[in-house]
Amino acid sequence: MVHVKVSIVQMSSTATKEQNLKKTLEILSNLRGEKTDLVVFPEYQMYLPDYSRPGELLEAAEHISGNFVSEITEVAKSNRQRILMNMVESNGVNVKPYNTSVLIDDMGFVSGIYRKTHLFDAYFSKESNVYDFGLNGYSVFGSENFTLGTLICYDLRFPEPARILKLQGADILTYQAGWFRGERKLDHWKTLLRARAIENGSFVVASSNSNEAFIGHSLAVSPFGDVIEEAGEDETVLNVDLDMGLVQDYAEKVPLIKERRRDLYTIEGL
Repeated sequence: MVHVKVSIVQMSSTATKEQNLKKTLEILSNLRGEKTDLVVFPEYQMYLPDYSRPGELLEAAEHISGNFVSEITEVAKSNRQRILMNMVESNGVNVKPYNTSVLIDDMGFVSGIYRKTHLFDAYFSKESNVYDFGLNGYSVFGSENFTLGTLICYDLRFPEPARILKLQGADILTYQAGWFRGERKLDHWKTLLRARAIENGSFVVASSNSNEAFIGHSLAVSPFGDVIEEAGEDETVLNVDLDMGLVQDYAEKVPLIKERRRDLYTIEGL
């Protein structure tokens, strides 16, 4: 039976890259002995943006070959850790950057990139003031024991990306988030994460920023919708064991992917 160990990092970010990098490296150092298969950091790990100040975020942006990613790739190689991080990715001079997930393998190589496609232009917020929309679509990233589909925060409110990733074979869906506080927000967060797991039959791993603006409450959810682990509001790391046999078990009991009415509806190419 295959088991995958995931370390879900709930950290509080600031608007200082150096502080966030120092905290990131300390967390990875502390996890060195855990023999985890995947470390997942939250959205805004690299830099906490102010949506009203696009110039500050533009100044903070780096290329994937820049210092922030390079420091983490060195640790990934040294510690043999597979790391899913989040960054402000430069999109060119004087062009709004991307909100980007970067998957680093345990040899220190970048093995996957996802740029947030649904920016948080809701609840009177305007994330698109500071970020550009990702246009690279949805692709899974494989490993020897699991197939990963990664999404970011507001993507959670849209079921289509998760289903596309499931149809490509994702047995773990990750959401990196800075989920803002507010009325009903915690309930929406937990309900939508469980829904994405149940409707796709995949594990859902959600890492949430715990800065005071956000709710925290990182979660791991089974394909059956059971909450395996849930954090509170403070900084923490959840070390979670995922029994990958549950993915097949759910598929046999609830064959929803096979029983889709593709004569009535489909996702193009899938």
